[in-house]
Amino acid sequence: MVRKRSALAVIAAIALAASVSAPAGADTGVFKDKKGDIKGGLDIHSVRVDNDGPRVGVRSTHRNLKYGPKVRGGSAAAFIDIAAKRKGPEFIIAGPVGSDGDYHISKVRRWKMVGDPLACKGLRFHVNYKRDVVTFSAPRRCLDRAYDHKVGKIRAAVRASQNRAHGQPKNDWWPKRRHLSQAVAAN
Repeated sequence: MVRKRSALAVIAAIALAASVSAPAGADTGVFKDKKGDIKGGLDIHSVRVDNDGPRVGVRSTHRNLKYGPKVRGGSAAAFIDIAAKRKGPEFIIAGPVGSDGDYHISKVRRWKMVGDPLACKGLRFHVNYKRDVVTFSAPRRCLDRAYDHKVGKIRAAVRASQNRAHGQPKNDWWPKRRHLSQAVAAN
């Protein structure tokens, strides 16, 4: 009976650890976010950071994304950090949610965009309203060239901004406001 309980405890611990996040040595990290930070569909539920192959990607899952003229909508942004020695992220990939519009990748200093958007061939931003998913993806070579620095481990953050009838948008940050995730190593 003791062995059975021990085995069940070990299995439960492994399952719990696997559901929270991948280890920093992996090329993919999956992270949960506190639900209910904002009331609209842009509330972040989880984030997946992919650092494998020729692309670097961030995918955020939300509660109930909607599209159309009667939707309040907003925007989503993924911040990507490629240089651990620098404070904060080096890039932002951002675009609209709930309406049509342009998306871009830009350099970032102190969590604010600097300069013009980068000419990054192969940049992707996609909103899947049926699955409530926003996907950000950039070719690794684009990130390598922007700072003449080979991309190794990356850290990320996601900000979802829900438009409001009056005033500033309401933001949901993952992992939390102006903080980056644990590092996800390249494959």
